[in-house]
Amino acid sequence: MSETPWIHGPIAIRRDVLEEIRAHAEACYPSESCGLATGPASEPALVDASTREVNEADKYHRLDPAQFPRTSREYFKMHELRAAKAFERGREAGRPVKLVYHSHCDAGDHFSAEDSATFAHDGQLTWPCAYLVVSVRDGRAVSQRVWVHVPGTNDFREAALTIV
Repeated sequence: MSETPWIHGPIAIRRDVLEEIRAHAEACYPSESCGLATGPASEPALVDASTREVNEADKYHRLDPAQFPRTSREYFKMHELRAAKAFERGREAGRPVKLVYHSHCDAGDHFSAEDSATFAHDGQLTWPCAYLVVSVRDGRAVSQRVWVHVPGTNDFREAALTIV
């Protein structure tokens, strides 16, 4: 069995954690929200905590609009070193990061081509986790889905999400 079974799904998320993620998505609108969600390694499917991250897309766009043409309304950029440290600390503490979450503004909860390009390169997964996308329309979170990497490809498929 893999050391990271949550990357294949299914995922069970505590209701209060999902509500917090949805509230974060609504609070950030019309920008995309982003964050990390964790759970005990001993219960591979369970996600029982989340941490909000700052979407740095606007900062990068202001610094170099040619290199970073999109704003936080269109995509998210998480602080990569902080995220990498969270993955490392979580693994060491027995509470791995199981989800990277973000929202889509006035769009569906699909895993976009940009999401796929960001989180899989040459068939390799960027972060060892699943991905939760929350759809926010007119400032209200309306749906969410979990996406997992299809090994050996740059594609993602929907995985089962249970609210507990």
